[in-house]
Amino acid sequence: MLRTADRPPRSAQKVGLLRVLKALAAVARYCGRNAGSLFLLVWFPCLMVAASQIVLDWLSLSFPPVLPARLLSANYNPPTWLTAVAETPWGAMAWAFVLADMNDRHTKRGLAGLPILRRLRLRFELGLAILVAAVLFSAVNLLDGGLRILNVQLLAAVYERFGLSDELLNAIGRTGQVLQVIVMAALVATSYLAIGQLLRTGFRGMISVWGLTRHNRLRVFALFLLLSVAAIALDAATAPAVGWVLRSFADELFWTFKAALIRQLLDLPFFVLWTVVYAVTTGVVLGALEQRAAAQAPAQGRPTAAAAPPPRSGGSRPL
Repeated sequence: MLRTADRPPRSAQKVGLLRVLKALAAVARYCGRNAGSLFLLVWFPCLMVAASQIVLDWLSLSFPPVLPARLLSANYNPPTWLTAVAETPWGAMAWAFVLADMNDRHTKRGLAGLPILRRLRLRFELGLAILVAAVLFSAVNLLDGGLRILNVQLLAAVYERFGLSDELLNAIGRTGQVLQVIVMAALVATSYLAIGQLLRTGFRGMISVWGLTRHNRLRVFALFLLLSVAAIALDAATAPAVGWVLRSFADELFWTFKAALIRQLLDLPFFVLWTVVYAVTTGVVLGALEQRAAAQAPAQGRPTAAAAPPPRSGGSRPL
């Protein structure tokens, strides 16, 4: 551990702190000013997500279900564990295009070579980094579903053991849901920054993310927790309207393509929105952290009055 004389001045540490509300404002400004171009970047991957969801909808909701019971889960939409995996390559692809555009507004990453597809701004890329990102996204989704199942099982065990009233059981269940949101926000903050850096700079950059977030980990967690709460609030606010549309136009006794199409068309705008918002948030945070790390570097290398020798080439990092 470095001595007090070796630590950066408090002013330098303050420069390196991420401002949560300013970061959220920057995300909102960027998304608002570039909404059209962001949509053109992600429209094809998101359309492929909708197509994948319709297939999964048929596999899980047709009667009798095509999928075996062990692959069905009410914690996903469509209700199968495959949902956690099927959409992630397309989501990773959309992230790659958004992050590349944030670094270079004239990026041609993934842009189709055929003139007719280029006019449609169709982008497609499936490299190693995107596949690894998809695996990480899938792991996060599967863990989220696993925690939901664990919460229900714990509630059932508590009810069988203690015979609690419905009010107390509901209170415990809501507490478990709050804890799950907090745990998932921490996991999302860590994994999404790693995924973002992987898609921006490659595997070496992904490894360095943990050090890049030094002094800012709690702030990054707070930022992603606020996004999680916003997503929950938006779902709750739109639930009555979505439910009315489903009851009016997609309340079929048996599976039909029309009902599946309506369900996925209702879900698609939310997928596009949160894919873009989380990708832009990740890009903004990583860009801000990199700038602050660069601003801190001269302060860390500057000798002080008490001083030990200057750091060797490459600098040193306080523990």
